[in-house]
Amino acid sequence: MSENNQEQAVKKDWSGLVFWVAAVFILFGGLGYYGLWASEERWAEIAREMILFKDFFHPAINGEVYFDKPLLSYWFIVGAYYVFGILNEFIIRLPSALAGLAGLYGTIYVGTKLYNRKVGITAGWLLLSSYGFIFWARVAAADMANLAAIILAVAWFLAREKKAGFFSYLIFYLICFLGAMTKGLPALVMPIVVIAPYLLMNGRWKKHLKFSNFLAAVIGLGVYYLPFHVASTTPMPEFYTTPPRDLTGLQLVWRENILRVFQSFDHNDEPFYCYFYQVPRIMIPWVLFLAAAVGWLATRWKRISSSDKWLTYASILIFILFSASGSRRWYYILPIMPFLVLIISRFLNSVDNHLRWESMTIEIMRWVVITAASLETISIILLPLWSCLLRIRPPWFTLASAPVLGVLTLTLMFLDERHDKRWLQSITGMPGKFAAILLGGTIITCGFFVVQWPSLDMFRTEKPFALQMKTELIDIPARNIVFFKKLPPKMIFYMELSSPAPVIDNASELKEFLSKAKNKVAVVSYNKKRYLKELKDVFPKDVLDNPNYKEIYMPFERSKARKLYVWIINKGAGKTK
Repeated sequence: MSENNQEQAVKKDWSGLVFWVAAVFILFGGLGYYGLWASEERWAEIAREMILFKDFFHPAINGEVYFDKPLLSYWFIVGAYYVFGILNEFIIRLPSALAGLAGLYGTIYVGTKLYNRKVGITAGWLLLSSYGFIFWARVAAADMANLAAIILAVAWFLAREKKAGFFSYLIFYLICFLGAMTKGLPALVMPIVVIAPYLLMNGRWKKHLKFSNFLAAVIGLGVYYLPFHVASTTPMPEFYTTPPRDLTGLQLVWRENILRVFQSFDHNDEPFYCYFYQVPRIMIPWVLFLAAAVGWLATRWKRISSSDKWLTYASILIFILFSASGSRRWYYILPIMPFLVLIISRFLNSVDNHLRWESMTIEIMRWVVITAASLETISIILLPLWSCLLRIRPPWFTLASAPVLGVLTLTLMFLDERHDKRWLQSITGMPGKFAAILLGGTIITCGFFVVQWPSLDMFRTEKPFALQMKTELIDIPARNIVFFKKLPPKMIFYMELSSPAPVIDNASELKEFLSKAKNKVAVVSYNKKRYLKELKDVFPKDVLDNPNYKEIYMPFERSKARKLYVWIINKGAGKTK
């Protein structure tokens, strides 16, 4: 190996190390520091009950079977529990973070395979620092596993397409079907939709019409079907209940993935054009680069490569299919992100000299990063304004970290202007003309999620209240802890109830339950007017107005309706603790 090649290899290894160290820090840093929120509670409680009741084929929340999502995303959490011996927020979010690493690897591989390593690593930095990616890679859900499965399937196809055999097809379908076992059928459909234009453009689709391909698909389908078959043929714990609709796992797959598309039964409040503004949302802060890349494709369509056209067709098809579905949410469209960042990376790394407006785009983004960093730097000076707007004093860690992130980014931008840009290229793998912009944007965006966001958890009250109830209600069995109308899964997760708790939907049933109960009973309800109105028929006014425990109300919160009240009754409805 020549001296120049050796130097390039060292730089290649160094930039790769920098990227993956940054990725690990960004995806795992502070991952378990903040409490569960939103849909995370479902994954957390289902995994806890799988471990508690030793039933891994019937996902349940409070003993009620919950088959709305396939099993694999829960199994990942359970597996992490058995590896580390603990179940907490970090373990619950760990599979999503690992899926984020896999998604980054697949994106970089595809970019390197289609173009070169600069395009691949640039796409990796763009994806790592995009809002939609970093947000969902740090959330306990199945969405990041879905994204990872799709891009990994495409990456495997590109790696094996020219020497495809039974083994290659089998791995491809296993990736797709295992992805479908986390989120649903998009992980199976989207890789095929993405690959179809590639095969048609290159005229190689007939090459894959062979028995080994069909056989591999059948085996993959069998692997996908097996958990549902086991779930339908094995008994559940005797105290498990089925939801009112009483659907099997496969029926729910049909309902969630097929029926939802044509006859949307929920998540149908978004208009068909919503992804025109949701895609820019998930691509923050690189929206301007995306717009410029689209312009670049449009003005050079006859001159761009077949790979550029393929990525464009793939992105358009993904966009159309998700838009055509009757059920829409901003995070459903996440699988488009790897393909969009590859297009942006190709635009930024294009060998042609940029037109004036394209160069202007890069310069505008430079000043966007500088402005954001400047605001971070001076934010601590605006402490009185923060306190006035929010009616609370922000955490000291949030305040202290803001100028640190700002100064770090401004220093990077200053050094980039004053020194040879090759030093930055050597540690990031990206061309010096935009490496500082992407790295600066990464520091600000990811600094918020890794450093600043977790520190704001001190203002959330659900976890502290649930832990308080775990201590205060320790002498009351789960069968005597009654949830009125609605049960928050995060509540029973943190309380670590050893058996399902009753959920009673109306006042008359609650009154009857209390009349028959022995020993102490805890009644838990949200502080909603209609809930409290019904409870007037159960509790005397002085008892109703003075619950034993109240979830704390923060000054900046607009409503108390989402706060929990707890009444403790001794042997009857008229005696409180």
